[in-house]
Amino acid sequence: MGPLSLRMVGASVRGPAHARAGEPNQDAWYARIRDRSALAVVADGMGSRSAAREGARAAVAACRSAWRHWAAAPQGSAEDLVRLIEVFWRLRLGLIPPEDAATTCLVCALRPDGTGVALQLGDGLIGVREGPGSFRALTPERSTFGSMTRALGTPHGLRDWLMEPVGPLNDGMALLLASDGVSDDLLPEKRSGFVDWLLEDIAPGQQPGRGLARALRDWPVPKHLDDKTVVLLWGEAR
Repeated sequence: MGPLSLRMVGASVRGPAHARAGEPNQDAWYARIRDRSALAVVADGMGSRSAAREGARAAVAACRSAWRHWAAAPQGSAEDLVRLIEVFWRLRLGLIPPEDAATTCLVCALRPDGTGVALQLGDGLIGVREGPGSFRALTPERSTFGSMTRALGTPHGLRDWLMEPVGPLNDGMALLLASDGVSDDLLPEKRSGFVDWLLEDIAPGQQPGRGLARALRDWPVPKHLDDKTVVLLWGEAR
């Protein structure tokens, strides 16, 4: 097998409910690859909060700052990365009260050696594809319908964060991050097919990000309303 490279595709689209109301997309995302290190982030601002969009954007910026410090510290733990994100998020908000900018936060962070962590606070989905037709959700299934969402800007503790080791990503392995506008519509038995479709149909396109955005706008689930964001990070033999 030849050298391995990391690749990514991501997109976010405004949901029909926000489009009809003339409101902006309240999701935000980011992905960056540096050799074997990488960062992928999806944040979903809570629509009931007045500064939800600002909160999601601040979460993405906070994760970028936290990752730069954490990836350079070989002994840094998942808990250390969470603490950095929490602090940088509050600093990024400036004068905006955190409770007005509550947002979920999904993160996959890899160090230069390819090892890393998946972090999640709140709704959405993080999962690992280990090969064609396989998918393992890292996000626990909801225990009760309509349970309270934990988020940056709402009461929570360190234990409310999902923290799972991930990586290195070998050829054919992938990490999926999706906001609940997507994850709520993906039945568990459909998740592996969704990731396979991203890799086989979307990723090879000349402009995969635009192709993914178009597919999210044309979401086939009837009466879907929410903003939709997907980021996929995967390993590929050169």
